[in-house]
Amino acid sequence: MIAILISAGKGSRMYPLTANTPKCLIDIGKGKTVLESQLDVLQECGITKVFVVAGYLIEQVRAKINGYKFVGMEVEVVHNPFFDTSNNIVSLWLASLLIDSECISINGDDVFKSEVINALLGTDGDVVMTTSVKKNYDSDDMLVIQENKRVISVGKDLDPQKATAESVGIIKYSSRGLNILRDTIDNLLRSSDNHQKFYLHALQNIMDKGITVNSCNVDSDAWAEIDFHPDIQDVRNKIDYFVKKIN
Repeated sequence: MIAILISAGKGSRMYPLTANTPKCLIDIGKGKTVLESQLDVLQECGITKVFVVAGYLIEQVRAKINGYKFVGMEVEVVHNPFFDTSNNIVSLWLASLLIDSECISINGDDVFKSEVINALLGTDGDVVMTTSVKKNYDSDDMLVIQENKRVISVGKDLDPQKATAESVGIIKYSSRGLNILRDTIDNLLRSSDNHQKFYLHALQNIMDKGITVNSCNVDSDAWAEIDFHPDIQDVRNKIDYFVKKIN
């Protein structure tokens, strides 16, 4: 199984921490960065190949990967030269051009346990979106509306009162699903208006065409997303839960 880590952005909401450091290299405790914690879990789950899409301060990302100890997993950095003028839809598209088999895509600011990846890998479907249920949703959550274990809508502009979950930012694609995604993004990117879209805009486009996107619900305590400064401290407070070892 191949994984794509979408880690090209500047992380401007995390300034000044990201003024000289990529967001994926923020220290989350126990000597681990976000990127290292992701690679640890992916290696544990048997992922054999990882494409890390980087752009902002890419040489730091390359240096970190060159110093990482891999066992049975190959990691390659993919350069997104458009990171400063586009959103993550371009990063996912660039990585998809290098893959012709099933894969999973992962947001570069996600911290997660192996149970999240294992649950996703065990869920059938051409496109499977990992979701998580909370009691309340805020304005920055990527909201999801589901029906019968299928996702029918995703977006930050959905009504929080109608949302049934939020997207974790980890999605699995079969070979067929990847082809559908790649063709969809390719068509969308022909319009410059879509260059600043989240890649989940492509997923909504897929669903609007009647193509099934299944959901895989995971415990909200099994993952975390680092968007703002308080999120870092939250993860550091639970670092023993997320990180079990230091390479």
